[in-house]
Amino acid sequence: MLQMIKHINVGEHRLAYQWINDNSHDPGKPVIVFLHEGLGCMKLWKDFPARLCKMTGCRGLMYDRYGYGQSAKIEGPRENDFLYHEAASVLPGLLEKLGINGQVFLFGHSDGGTISLIFSALYPAKTAALVAEASHIFLEPVTLRGIKQAIHNFKNNGLREKLQKYHGDNTDSMFYSWANVWTSEETAGWSIELILPEIQAPVLAIQGEKDNYGTALQTEAITSGVRGPGQHLHIPDCGHTPHHEQRDIVLKHTADFFAAHFEPVDAENDARQL
Repeated sequence: MLQMIKHINVGEHRLAYQWINDNSHDPGKPVIVFLHEGLGCMKLWKDFPARLCKMTGCRGLMYDRYGYGQSAKIEGPRENDFLYHEAASVLPGLLEKLGINGQVFLFGHSDGGTISLIFSALYPAKTAALVAEASHIFLEPVTLRGIKQAIHNFKNNGLREKLQKYHGDNTDSMFYSWANVWTSEETAGWSIELILPEIQAPVLAIQGEKDNYGTALQTEAITSGVRGPGQHLHIPDCGHTPHHEQRDIVLKHTADFFAAHFEPVDAENDARQL
C-alpha cells in the first residue's frame, strides 16, 4: 500500500512525500491529499491514510511540510501567514510537479485542515471535497491555552523526546517556529472567516468535543460560512486527534462523505457528445 518516501523540490525547499495505494486505486477517483497538523508529519498519520484509501479505492498522497519530518530543516522564524503560503503556493506547486492535474479530495488535520480550507477557497476548480478535522478559522482562548501547555510539555514533560522520534534534527526548529507564530502579538487577531464564502466544495468539519485546542464554534462557523454544502461531526469523548482516538468513526464518515460527493466521469457519454 505505501510506496517509498521520495523527495522533491518545491519552490526553494526540499520536501518529503509518499504515495499510498499507488498501484491498486481506481484511476477515475480523485487523489486524497493528507495535510498534517502543526506538530505532525507523515509518520504521525500512522495507518489512517492507508485504511481510508483502501476503503475509498483512492490513491493517497502525504507529504512533510517545510521544516517537518524528513523535509528540509526550517531556517529562521515562520512568517505569520505561513498557512496561507502553504495553501496558495506550496500545495499547488507540489500537485503540479507530481502531475496531479484533476480535482483532489483533501483531508486536513488541525493546521492542515486550515490549509485545506484556504486551498479550497483559492482553487475551487481543483477541490472535489474536503474534510477539515480539528481545524482553526480563528483563535479561541482555548487554542492559546493549548499551545502554551504544549510549550510547557515540550520543555518539561517529555514532548520534545516524543516528537524527536518523528522529526529528528528538525524537532526544535519545527516546534519553536510553530509555537512562536501562534503566541506572537501579530497573530492575536488571526482569522480566515472572510474567505469561507469562497469555498464551493462540500466540507465535512470534524471536532472532538474534548479538543484542547478548539471548540465546536470552529466547526459551526465553517459549515455556516462556506458557500458549498457543509456538515459537521462532533465526536464525544474525543480530543484533538479524532482520526486516532475515534478512528473507525472518522473512517466511516469520511469514506461515506467522499463517496457521496464523487461524480465519476462517463467517458463513453462524453465521447458521444463530441
